[in-house]
Amino acid sequence: MVVGACHSRSTQATMRTTGLASVSARRVAMFDRIPTRRVDSRAAGWRGYNCGVGFGRVGSSVARRRFRLGCADKKLLTELKGNDAKLRAALNEPESEHVDRLSKENAALREKFKERLEQMSQQDRSKFLAENKELVQIGREFGVEVPSSETQASSSKTEEKPEASGNEVVFAFEPEQKEKETTAPSVAHNATAVQGLTTGSPSGRFHVGVYSFSTSTVEEAGGSGVDAGKDEVKQAEERQRKQEAEAKAKQNDEEAKRRAVSAAKAELDGHDPVKAVAEKSHWLYFMVPETPVAGVNAMVYFNRSVSDVLRHRPHVQMHAGFNDWELECKPAMLNLAQAPVSRDDGSDWWRVEFDVPEESYEMNFIFSDGEGCFDNNYGQDFLSEVVGGLTKEEWASCSATREKEALEARLEAEKKAKAEAEIQRREQLKQQDIDAANWRIGEMKGEFENWRKGAVKSLDYDGRVGWKTVPENLVPGQPAKLLYNAKVGPLAWITYEGDAAPTVKYGHNSWKSPKECVMRRVPIAAPSYDTDAEGDAERKKESFPKPKDDDDWWEGDLNVPVDALVLNFVIQFYDNFDNNNRMDHKIVVGPPKLPPDSWFTDMTELFRLEEETQRLENEAKEAERLAKREKVRMAAREKTMAVARRQIKHVLFTDPPVIKAGEKVDIYYSSNNTCLNGKEQIYINGGWNRWTHKKPFGPLKMTPPSDGDHWKASVKVPIDAYKMDFVFSDVEGGDGVYDNRGGFDYHIPVEGGVAEESSLHVVHVAVEMAPIAKVGGLGDVVTALGRAVKEQGHLVEVIVPRYDFFLQSPVLNDVRYETEFEWGGTRIYVTTQIVEDLRVFFIEPRNGFFNTQSVYGRYDDAMRFEFFCKAAMEFLLQSGRQPDILHCHDWSTADVARVYWDDYHHFGLWKPKVVFTIHNLNYGQTKIGEAARHSQKFTTVSPTYAMEVGGHPAVAPHREKFMGIRNGIDMDLWDPETDQFLPMGFTASNVVEGKRAARLALAGRLGVDGAKDAPMVGVVSRLTGQKGVHLIKHAAWKTVDRGGIFILLGSAPDPEIQGEFNTLAEQMHGQYTAFHFAYDEPLSHLVYAACDFILVPSIFEPCGLTQMIAMRYGAVPIVRSTGGLHDTVFDVEFDKPRAAWEMEGSSDWQRDGVDETNGFAFQGTDTGGLDYAMNRAIDSFWNDRQWFHGLQKRVMLQDWSWNRPALDYIELYYATLKT
Repeated sequence: MVVGACHSRSTQATMRTTGLASVSARRVAMFDRIPTRRVDSRAAGWRGYNCGVGFGRVGSSVARRRFRLGCADKKLLTELKGNDAKLRAALNEPESEHVDRLSKENAALREKFKERLEQMSQQDRSKFLAENKELVQIGREFGVEVPSSETQASSSKTEEKPEASGNEVVFAFEPEQKEKETTAPSVAHNATAVQGLTTGSPSGRFHVGVYSFSTSTVEEAGGSGVDAGKDEVKQAEERQRKQEAEAKAKQNDEEAKRRAVSAAKAELDGHDPVKAVAEKSHWLYFMVPETPVAGVNAMVYFNRSVSDVLRHRPHVQMHAGFNDWELECKPAMLNLAQAPVSRDDGSDWWRVEFDVPEESYEMNFIFSDGEGCFDNNYGQDFLSEVVGGLTKEEWASCSATREKEALEARLEAEKKAKAEAEIQRREQLKQQDIDAANWRIGEMKGEFENWRKGAVKSLDYDGRVGWKTVPENLVPGQPAKLLYNAKVGPLAWITYEGDAAPTVKYGHNSWKSPKECVMRRVPIAAPSYDTDAEGDAERKKESFPKPKDDDDWWEGDLNVPVDALVLNFVIQFYDNFDNNNRMDHKIVVGPPKLPPDSWFTDMTELFRLEEETQRLENEAKEAERLAKREKVRMAAREKTMAVARRQIKHVLFTDPPVIKAGEKVDIYYSSNNTCLNGKEQIYINGGWNRWTHKKPFGPLKMTPPSDGDHWKASVKVPIDAYKMDFVFSDVEGGDGVYDNRGGFDYHIPVEGGVAEESSLHVVHVAVEMAPIAKVGGLGDVVTALGRAVKEQGHLVEVIVPRYDFFLQSPVLNDVRYETEFEWGGTRIYVTTQIVEDLRVFFIEPRNGFFNTQSVYGRYDDAMRFEFFCKAAMEFLLQSGRQPDILHCHDWSTADVARVYWDDYHHFGLWKPKVVFTIHNLNYGQTKIGEAARHSQKFTTVSPTYAMEVGGHPAVAPHREKFMGIRNGIDMDLWDPETDQFLPMGFTASNVVEGKRAARLALAGRLGVDGAKDAPMVGVVSRLTGQKGVHLIKHAAWKTVDRGGIFILLGSAPDPEIQGEFNTLAEQMHGQYTAFHFAYDEPLSHLVYAACDFILVPSIFEPCGLTQMIAMRYGAVPIVRSTGGLHDTVFDVEFDKPRAAWEMEGSSDWQRDGVDETNGFAFQGTDTGGLDYAMNRAIDSFWNDRQWFHGLQKRVMLQDWSWNRPALDYIELYYATLKT
């Protein structure tokens, strides 16, 4: 068989041949790129036996014979188990040798048959011989003497055509089959006939009463013969015989495999390249041996001159795998070398030798030049059969075992790598501790003089002691007291009444480890007493001049660190300081000179221990924080999945709700609200692991509902399943009505399987990314969505332009070189860094397109961003990346969809599919429409906005691939518990206290009355027409009119609008309003935390993040119900049913006691609607403070993360791959 014909997987494995058909009959020309059927010589007719019993005669003319063997004759039947192996061995054995060997084996079988006849009872033998007279004659011809039926006539009266009883085996020949056996020229058939246990064509019948025969085993199908069932000894003997026969068959298989391996090695080692390529100048490729043998090296010859793609390429590589690419070739990429043959006939042969794995049944491969050009049989890949390995069925049957072993191996490798990394990390940290200790010692030696400059033991003011210490000489590591005279120095004018007291703030060695202590008043400053170094004597000494009557002494406790050479301190009372005229006070610690080296040696070890202790404490705190965060995340994800199950329960649910691998699951389906409503029968057709599993299920006819609306079907979940996939229909297959969830199919997660879902590779191409290049919500979405999808186990990368303002970014402090290339008439440099846990690539062309201090605003933005889109595609091509998904965003990178399909898909960047997201249809509508046409799926950022723009000319022609997925917020970035921009962290449990502290901090910064008990209304927004500027201005007056405080943070790109707000700020200037016209990210955190309400009165809003961030910080949103605002804010009075459904999956909020409303909404664009919402909101603050605080707590607990949207996007990505 010539291997090398291009193979179409859609027509796989349908041709079967019997015996050794001639090679020429199956030869296919290499240059004919026509999908061909597989010729599978492994399956040469072994589907069943057409068995007869002869005694060496080739081609017996018996047209049809029947005989029956009682259960006592199972030994002879057991011998049949080895015949399949013998017949298959014949395919690789010379005919004369095979026939001779089988003749000897048949002689032994004849003796066994004679022995079995002699062991029969008189009655059984008479029956057998009477029915098979011709067999007696055949036996005698070969020297096997058996008694005739006549000699047994007195005891062997039988029926002429007896019926088979339950413990008997019936064999039958068809006449046409026997004719094939007597005339077939193949070695397999001749050898079989000589053997006397004839195997006919695959179409022959093999009737086995209560037994079933496979290719090499005999199994009891049910029930047993009376004698066998009662005789345990005979059953044991039979089992032993079976085992012996199976072992013999295995031995024969192994022997045949050895011969095949030997022949393949000999063919490979002894082949002459010149002869091999002779008369093949028009072939694309061939292999030596012609059919690869499992476990033996093979060689492929590739004719470059025949390949349209690689004909003029300088190199040739072969990328190979096995078993539908599931089994790796090692190495996966093979470099071909020119074959030592002539090119005179126009051919250009290249070749490479490779290993064929023992487990393979087929080889899959393509050719390339290693630089992006591929000859892959027009997308079908090349395929070659492999013999001597596993069958396809055997490979599929052990897929679960392979997955389990692979998972265990991977987990073990990860565990080992993690342990090794941890050891390495600890060693590095230990070294860091030593380095830090040594640095501290070096600093002490180098800075000793500077630290001690101006240091004293006490300080006098005009003959009066201002402060001193007890003891006078401070000792490192020993406690001390600071005595401070409040009636001298710069704070002498202060009178301390009641509990008022000064505070001492101190540190050591230039303010390291700062601390503070509230001082205590000392009734009288009595003389102090020092103890000498040995502690064995006391000497009275007046430590300061005689106190004055008006002295006011205070004392504070000092903890002197062991490494202190000087103490630094100041005295504070509110905003008043005694800081030694801004020089700070210094106290000498220890000896007056630099300590000896021995002291520094001891201190080095002490510092190392301090560094280690501090580090371990910090690690423990961080681990605790991460564990807490992960617990919250997991709870949110579990709730997300539970809500999703409840929301679809009226159509579909399973029992159990969480499907477990290896267990049975019942599927319940209601067609009432689907396209199958009213159908008389429903089928489920399914698979596993996103339809990639080798063992799908169905079509299964579902059981009609007997009570309720749900049809039912049951399936067993494979142990290597991680996802259950299915669709419903009214037909078993073919034309009919299908419910496939709008083209997405139904997919339900499976837990506890031994396999894991392979990860997607998603590349975002965008001009914004938070926090490094954020203008609006687009930048937040790119970062947060990318992180959320990555947390689900997928690979996510981002490509953005390298703007000049990145040079000032504190985040981009580890940018590294990636690559560079010439393209578009300029040199393009690519750098990279991890940003927000995502790998980001920065495109930097030397044509100056992105030498800007802002993302937008140049006259040539459209041209610059189109160039960026093309450069991003060029980078992917040149770097060899083949992502699964290209995700582009808004008009600024809409060109990616067109550029990819027009210029890159057919030229090396072949794998990706394109997803496009509209963040705001108000800009770049032409480009958006073009991207909608070229993308496989496109989305917008909320379901309601998708409905609002569905009729737009840019969207409407492609509505079938358009959907809305709500945005989320980054719960780590917007976390009031850990927010560094807040005066104190808070959660839902202490929301009142946390917001009060934030309110005071904001008031101090913006100059409003934070102490006033009044509702604080905030606006955080760009001031554009879209955001409802006329409503914002009205809300400012309304808030003040209702006794509240109004805060605005934002600015207007339009000078006219900005001018209007400048005028408004002047008109409303006072302690109840604050206008901050700037983009200030840290301040926005404080505004969200301080305000009771956040106003978002947008005229249209694709999604909006402001309202979700506000709720995260306990600020209740007041919104105009449009777009994403409608999808996320549920009015406390009107939206209880919708809120219960969206947030809890409850169809009856009253029955379930669910209230998930979270804000105040209005519909119109006039001030009347806004007033209605604001009045209700402010009334709730004034009239029922307890209820209002409960509302604040509720909105903080709601999950507006990317949990649900990320799952929706992942499903969208997988659906995109199917298009």
